[in-house]
Amino acid sequence: MTAAIDLPPNALPDLELGRRFIAQSPVPGLAIQCGVTGSHDYGFSSADSDLDLKGLFLAPTRKLLGLHRPPETFDRLVDFEATECDLTLTELGKGLQLLVNGNGNLLERLLSKFQLYPGPELLQLQALARASVSRRCARHYQGFFKGMCREHEKAERPRAKTLLYAYRVALTGIHLLRTGELIADLRILAPQLGYPDALELIKIKAEGAEKGAVSPELDARHRAAWPALEAELSDALARSPLPEEAANEADCEAWLVELRCARL
Repeated sequence: MTAAIDLPPNALPDLELGRRFIAQSPVPGLAIQCGVTGSHDYGFSSADSDLDLKGLFLAPTRKLLGLHRPPETFDRLVDFEATECDLTLTELGKGLQLLVNGNGNLLERLLSKFQLYPGPELLQLQALARASVSRRCARHYQGFFKGMCREHEKAERPRAKTLLYAYRVALTGIHLLRTGELIADLRILAPQLGYPDALELIKIKAEGAEKGAVSPELDARHRAAWPALEAELSDALARSPLPEEAANEADCEAWLVELRCARL
């Protein structure tokens, strides 16, 4: 039985700073939604964690009617007011396509608990996101988990951050496939799904540096959980009650068309 671990409080992201950063960025349209993802949303931010801003922008409708299509993505990574801000915005039409195809990144940015632009359009987008969840999401979480394991193995020093990301993405995927509910916070997932030892890594990272290393012994103990996590992901997919594909593609398209026409 793992002893209870007193975790330090997760640092809250500075949403006002995020809004100022986006307002001063040359976004090719209107930033209609933006959530804070990364370690703040996952429950293991450090004092020096960057601000991961992921969302959607709406291209001007008239731009869609001309000879040249507007860009589908906008990325910016800079230090802003002494904080590293990592911004990725996807054009709304492309974003909804990715969503119905099971893209976990889009699902997580829409359902992040830290949102920069609350309002009725956000609530509508979140309802569409929840209704889009399907077995297709498994590809994202299985691929992301394997990618994090490879990244961790290639690093010169084993880091708490990559171990935590491996736990987080696997457990989020397992819970999503079993229940249809998205939970990104590892502080909730780890004890709930039977991996309470991950909490010690959260404590190490939260009290240390963003890229802090762990001992080889601790690294080996947590890497030993990888086969079980991979097997549980596969089993969750095999037993998942979710539909094979998103049941609301037509609803997403109708909502998008109505919004574009209203903003023309």
